[in-house]
Amino acid sequence: MPEQSITPTYDVENAVLSRYQAGAQTHEPSLCCPTEYQDIHYLDVIPDEILTKDYGCGDPTRYAIPGDTVLDLGCGAGKNCYMVAQKVGPTGKVIGVDFNDVMLNLARKYQGAIATKIGFQNTEFVKGKIQDLKLPLEPLQAWLQANPIITLEDIARYEIEGDRLRATSP
Repeated sequence: MPEQSITPTYDVENAVLSRYQAGAQTHEPSLCCPTEYQDIHYLDVIPDEILTKDYGCGDPTRYAIPGDTVLDLGCGAGKNCYMVAQKVGPTGKVIGVDFNDVMLNLARKYQGAIATKIGFQNTEFVKGKIQDLKLPLEPLQAWLQANPIITLEDIARYEIEGDRLRATSP
């Protein structure tokens, strides 16, 4: 069989992570897809820092209705989450998932201020990978800090901890 060149998933993931971390620090217009929003008044409560560092594609917010629970995969700075939070109202919930700590920190930075402006808190931002939503990465990261991987046995313990977290804290 002819040999094929395959880019490891880790390399692609790292490239994407690095690119969007840079975009969280400084506006990167080339990451954006221009979006026309139907309900632009929902943007009024969102700080400019989030608006200028939003790199989403399209307007999924138009489909949310009061009381919905909405999951935003690859939420980035949280613009769509904060728009949808207003639409689903105090009986709804919005969960933003991203792998990028820098973007998650930006999204979380304004949670309290936006909750005050809209009159309720219904957003949550979770570190996770889209391809493994059951695995909560922040608890796993804390476990790794306390249990560094040095040996093959440590890898087995890491895998067991990942399975435990998937089963008990998805």
